[in-house]
Amino acid sequence: MIFFLLWQGAQASTTTDLQGLVTQGQTLNGELAAFSFAQEGSCSELGTLNTSIKEYIASIQMVYTHIPSPYSVSVDDLDSLDSLSAIALQMARNTFRISTGLQTTGSCYDRSNYEVLMAAMLRLSDDIGTMADRILEMADRILVMADNIGMMADRILITQQLQNSNVLLTQESVLQTQNNMVGLSDALAPDLYDAKLSELITKSQVLADAMAGTTLTESTMDVQLQQLEVNASRLMISTKNLYEWSAKNNQVAVIEPSAETLTMFGDLSQIHQNMGSSLQTFAASIENLSDQTDSDVLKAAIASMLKLSYDIGTMSNRIMEMSDKIIVMADNIGIMSDRIRQTQELQQGSFETMFHSMFSAQSSMITLFQSMNP
Repeated sequence: MIFFLLWQGAQASTTTDLQGLVTQGQTLNGELAAFSFAQEGSCSELGTLNTSIKEYIASIQMVYTHIPSPYSVSVDDLDSLDSLSAIALQMARNTFRISTGLQTTGSCYDRSNYEVLMAAMLRLSDDIGTMADRILEMADRILVMADNIGMMADRILITQQLQNSNVLLTQESVLQTQNNMVGLSDALAPDLYDAKLSELITKSQVLADAMAGTTLTESTMDVQLQQLEVNASRLMISTKNLYEWSAKNNQVAVIEPSAETLTMFGDLSQIHQNMGSSLQTFAASIENLSDQTDSDVLKAAIASMLKLSYDIGTMSNRIMEMSDKIIVMADNIGIMSDRIRQTQELQQGSFETMFHSMFSAQSSMITLFQSMNP
């Protein structure tokens, strides 16, 4: 009886916490909507907004951590999740509006703090993207852990569709904001490029670790692979965005890759090789568990596997192309010739291994799907 009361209290607390996040998010979005570079003190206010959004992300993570299991999701909870998703989209659009304002006014900055302001805007857009990710993860956890899915199936489906649609639109707004910031720079600074490569490595390693740490089961393989595919799709967008950014800036500036730049390309190729190994492991697990798995779950898992392998293959292609373009356009090839050759050899070997793993996993999934649909 005591356990039931505690569990019931935790349920009510989560509902209240979600409603609190909605209120906090609406307030924060109002501050973003009211922000303008034309206002006095707007530069310092931008820093305050950055801090507030980071604190909001921490609040979302706190609620996520304390969701009880099992969980009986309510209509109020689904309403809150819908509202949080909409708030994230509104914030992303307001951030895009702010970045457009930076292009048209110079009232609050001069050349001495121009780069600082650019960095603050990029951090703001990145934090909005992170916030949207955390909201989606929290929604996924609540829906996956719900013990009353049958009763709430239709309403849950609507929430999931809204979440997916809003996350996609949010990411598009974030990318538009970042492209605006890129448009304000007339050349690609090597240190800025290295910083973006480093960020891409961090995100890629997170995905690789998540894949390596996932053990598929016959009852949850569809959900597990779908979440990995969602994360891979976002990472693919970031990779393509960096590729397009570097290609655009390479038209107006010659890049001098440093030893660190080359090392990071080698690190990325190794990370993708590890992702390829995980794809093969997933394919083998799905085949081994196929006889014990519900056909709908199995079909969904196969579909997510094919999408996951496609996203990883696309990322790998863009990274290889980006590396080739930078090396070809470098004006210090003679000085760096040995280091460049080592990097190219490492990348070539890693990517060949990765693509072999990817194609092997895809072939296994296609063969399995065909056997289910003779």
